[in-house]
Amino acid sequence: MIIRDSVDSDLNALVELHREAFGETEGDRVARLAVELLQDSTARPLISLVASVDGLVVGHVIFSTISVEGDAERSGYILAPLAVHPAFQRRGIGTALIRRGIERLTQLKADYVLVLGNPDYYQRAGFTATHTILPPYELDYPEAWMILRLNQDGVGETKGVVRCAKALCWPELW
Repeated sequence: MIIRDSVDSDLNALVELHREAFGETEGDRVARLAVELLQDSTARPLISLVASVDGLVVGHVIFSTISVEGDAERSGYILAPLAVHPAFQRRGIGTALIRRGIERLTQLKADYVLVLGNPDYYQRAGFTATHTILPPYELDYPEAWMILRLNQDGVGETKGVVRCAKALCWPELW
């Protein structure tokens, strides 16, 4: 498996990957989110990584910048979306993409990463629901709104509502 930055020529493969990974009910919406984030200037700087096996794109993750109302001092990102082709799931590809992204964010001196996702999955990567940053919309499952602190001194008691890229501001995503 090779993990690399995504490039423009990956776009069609990424759309198909997200459709396959998220299925009929969510696939088109998540594929559209990925494309819009890749084209959204408000998401910059952005980290977009793909995992490939034998030249086939089998995984993708995006980390885009966020801010928290009233906290201009800290640097945060949100992880969304993350997709692994169903035929390649449960092989550590998603975890490898997350780890590589976290390495890059650490090099960039980011303070934290937020994610809205399955707690059983993301807690294995070190995410926790113990924080005071609020999502932009009320959540049905608040325990799924998690943080990974990259700089233990950098988050502190940051409180406020997260502001993210325009592409992530659809209420149905939350």
